[in-house]
Amino acid sequence: MEMKAASGMMLTLLLTSMLTLAFGIQPVKASETIYIMADGSVNPSNAPIQPDGDTYTLTADIYDSIVVEKDNIIVEGNGYTLQGTGNGNGFQLFGRTNVTIRNVRITQFSTGIFLSSSHDNIMTKNVVSSNTQGINMGWSENNTISGNTVASNTGGIIVYQGSENVTVKDNTVTSNTFGIDLGMANWCTVADNNLTNNMFGVWLDHSSNNTFFGNVIKNSVLAMRLNDSPENTIYHNNFIDNTNQVYIVEESFNNVWDDGYPSGGNYWSDYSARYPDAQELDDSGIWDTSYNIDENNQDNYPLMEPWTATAPTIMASLDIEPDTLNLESKGKWIEAYIQLPEDYNPEDIDASTILLNGTIQPILDPKYGFVTDSSEYLVDHDNDGILERMLKFDRATLASWIHQSVGMQSDVSLTITGKLRDGTPFTGTYKISAIWTNHRHPCKR
Repeated sequence: MEMKAASGMMLTLLLTSMLTLAFGIQPVKASETIYIMADGSVNPSNAPIQPDGDTYTLTADIYDSIVVEKDNIIVEGNGYTLQGTGNGNGFQLFGRTNVTIRNVRITQFSTGIFLSSSHDNIMTKNVVSSNTQGINMGWSENNTISGNTVASNTGGIIVYQGSENVTVKDNTVTSNTFGIDLGMANWCTVADNNLTNNMFGVWLDHSSNNTFFGNVIKNSVLAMRLNDSPENTIYHNNFIDNTNQVYIVEESFNNVWDDGYPSGGNYWSDYSARYPDAQELDDSGIWDTSYNIDENNQDNYPLMEPWTATAPTIMASLDIEPDTLNLESKGKWIEAYIQLPEDYNPEDIDASTILLNGTIQPILDPKYGFVTDSSEYLVDHDNDGILERMLKFDRATLASWIHQSVGMQSDVSLTITGKLRDGTPFTGTYKISAIWTNHRHPCKR
């Protein structure tokens, strides 16, 4: 894509200033900086952080920095705010391993979360806003940045200087000067992020063998860079309503911009204007003309519509009571207990979508407390400390289904399918024993 020489100079100057900021940040210790010490103690001892085993929970807003000096811990923000005065680092991790920072609102620091020489850490579900740099890591490997909101910073998410195998996934990155910046970072995965209203959506500088897929990059002055960044893979992203889509500075050869046919490449909102004579290729949802970025970079299979991910099906644990079912019993209900994997909330189950073996709906009449009262339908049935969603099904309807579908078979697999409120599907299967008194079918009286 061609741009004026002046624009190229502007971008180069901005990159230089960006890298200066990234490399120049040094830890700043304020007088009341809080330390989570290597021995597990918190200093000062009256800081609003409550240790409980390996979990450190904020109990109030904090107006200074937190330095983490202990490995293998979780810092639970509990929705509280960590606020600075425009200097220093909100969280500071040097040489740390297996630290999780989650559910913290971090604002008004030079860097909201700063990692150096740190490995296998997780930053998740934080709100990082109005800092110079949002999340910044260097010389670090195998870290995960997921599910955060990163907004109104100069640099949003910055991975630089020899960092490798970093996953940046499912973040909302908005209204930053730079959204996601990879500088001298390799083998990273940037997936399913929503980048909107950033001046520069994604910036790559001297970074190779990275994979970008499932991202929405929208309303940017420049959606994506590549400066001396070859051999990256970029597909199934949506480039929407950006002033400029992609700008190649130099030496960015052998990048792959599609996943082949019929999987396809990226969606480009300016495609029809650039290629008005293009046609659909074999009813595939793919245009028959490549989207050319420059002589070394082209999307060979551009998508006709924005790419939408198909949500993976969650595998839930299922328990049915009773697990030995006398189909001639006069009982009214059977009960099903659905336990979702970690990080999913059973309160998010949409009961109206649930079917037992594809045909039988649960009891949803609001006259019953077990339908409307969460204290009745959210229970820890197996006493493992994890809540399950309880539903009841009509016993006679199930007996009739078993009779018609499996006859006198004693072992019956029951499968529940449904969706969460956000549309994510789940399924679970449980085997019960079905018996008939005197070997009679339930429908033969």
